[in-house]
Amino acid sequence: MKTIFITGATSGIGEASAKLFLNKNWKVIASGRNQEKLELLKELGAETYRLDVTNEQDINKLFTELNEAGTKIDVVLNNAGYGQFGTIEEVSDSLAKKQFETNVFGLASVCRAAIPILRNNGGGRIINVSSAAGFVSMPGGGWYAASKHSVKALSDALRWETKQFGIKVSMIEPGPIKTGFADTVNSNMVNNENGVYSSLVKDLTKSTLSFGGGTVNHCAKKIYRAATRRCPKNRYMVTKEAYLIKFLIHALPPKVLDYFVIKMFIPALKVYAKTKKSAN
Repeated sequence: MKTIFITGATSGIGEASAKLFLNKNWKVIASGRNQEKLELLKELGAETYRLDVTNEQDINKLFTELNEAGTKIDVVLNNAGYGQFGTIEEVSDSLAKKQFETNVFGLASVCRAAIPILRNNGGGRIINVSSAAGFVSMPGGGWYAASKHSVKALSDALRWETKQFGIKVSMIEPGPIKTGFADTVNSNMVNNENGVYSSLVKDLTKSTLSFGGGTVNHCAKKIYRAATRRCPKNRYMVTKEAYLIKFLIHALPPKVLDYFVIKMFIPALKVYAKTKKSAN
């Protein structure tokens, strides 16, 4: 029986992946911060641990315990993450750093703790959940995109560095997925209601509420493929929107791409331009 270790397993893509791997008769070590959801996964047969990926000491302690218990880990799925949205001007350094603590440094800490175990086992897989924001940014989503661009950079470097140990590294780039992600984004959104970006942020809020091109189950299937294929791909996109975005990035000149991105936010920009004109 093979074993997968999952971070952020208590909701969305992580939860769907945990359930899929359990159904495929894998041993699932599920970690997350929601104790109630962990109990539900435990009832389904998972081995569960409460874990905050921003706490490096707890990560190291958990992997030490697993190693001492003789647990053989075959796959590590770094899924824990969230979206901090808001304009570059209005998002504070502390919020931006918090975004990176979870999405980037938390992922790196788990990799750092897991690699020696995988190496001693003769190899394994690391699968990092990124985003379409890992290859494109958007107004109001700069800090989230920056964190996911970082996941891409780390994943590429890690794949080259660990190849010699038989460790294969893949990245999942879902695109719009029907999860509670949009609700979390909007609850964390930085929005000064009387500020110059207020109309843009309102439009961004509406757009995030309509997220949902694919499902968490579609994503979990791609993760299972990355975990089981003899020669996994470096990247797995999930939704048709993700494929379309990547195609447009490569097909369109930067200025033309800018036009399409800005056009999506024309209502907000018109309001701002009108406000600025009346103020002058």
